[in-house]
Amino acid sequence: MAEPIKQICKILKNQLSLTDNQIWIYNQKRDIPNDYGIYYVVQYNGQRIIGNTRREKPTNSGLIEYQSLHSLANIALDIFSRSTIVREARDLAIMALNSTYSQQVQEANGFQIARNSFQVTNASEVEGIAELTRYSITFNVTYMSETTKSIDYFDTFTKEVITEE
Repeated sequence: MAEPIKQICKILKNQLSLTDNQIWIYNQKRDIPNDYGIYYVVQYNGQRIIGNTRREKPTNSGLIEYQSLHSLANIALDIFSRSTIVREARDLAIMALNSTYSQQVQEANGFQIARNSFQVTNASEVEGIAELTRYSITFNVTYMSETTKSIDYFDTFTKEVITEE
């Protein structure tokens, strides 16, 4: 499964016709551009674990451990610009995340964006000598991570003899 935050960037890039320089994942050492373009930053705000399972499955080659983790992640999408075009872009971003293309990407990659969890906050502030118009859109995503590995069981341990003298 691909990381949901990367897939969200893919959806926004496709639906809003963004370049690689217009959208990025938070904490990638990028400076805020000094122009009037529109930019998008996606980040994890946190997650709540809603399921954590471990099962053993016997196979012909031994015992396999299967682990899965079900999470509800809170994602933030910051949209900013030195112009006021961001007011329109916030609505377009929400629609992009609910588009048919978005649904197809979610289904293909095993995650789901909660449709009615969007919260928009005006986070505009003065940045140097100009005001940076910024909106933060938060929403929830459910996804599952899984891993499998072979494990030792009673007849595959190394033999050790412990004696007392």
